[in-house]
Amino acid sequence: MPTDTCGPEVGSADVELAVALEQHLPLLLASARALMRNESDARDLVQTTCEIAARRYCDLRDRTAARSWLLTIQVHEAFRLRRRLNRAIHFGVVDPAILTGPGPSADALALRIALAKLPPRARTAIVLHYLADLPVGEVARVMRISDSTTKGHLKAGLARLREELGDD
Repeated sequence: MPTDTCGPEVGSADVELAVALEQHLPLLLASARALMRNESDARDLVQTTCEIAARRYCDLRDRTAARSWLLTIQVHEAFRLRRRLNRAIHFGVVDPAILTGPGPSADALALRIALAKLPPRARTAIVLHYLADLPVGEVARVMRISDSTTKGHLKAGLARLREELGDD
């Protein structure tokens, strides 16, 4: 008989996790689209994030931090996948058709193309800070870097985005 080691009731952690995933799934998918090279990889990343979260949910001490915890899992998995893919595949120029999600606007497509051209750490910092709305300190914790390094990635990434997209 399966038991739930996370709480007093059998299955309570499963319900909590399901609620957290339902609440944060749009953010996970949006950030995965910005972190990965195509829609398929983004959806795979979200699925892997959910699987890892399901296995490790009992380890989460502060259940109110589920959003940050899920993003941490996703970022670490994205870096792992990117390292593995880069060993096998050399990414050249990004084809705009690869970055299109379900019906993006011209501005959204331009932003996704510009984000894809950023170095992975700058792209991740920008996605976490501006898309996921995490404060700099939390972005640093998720990426396992210092606050000043995070600020450097944000500054350099924004400068490159402004260069790509214009000063608007």
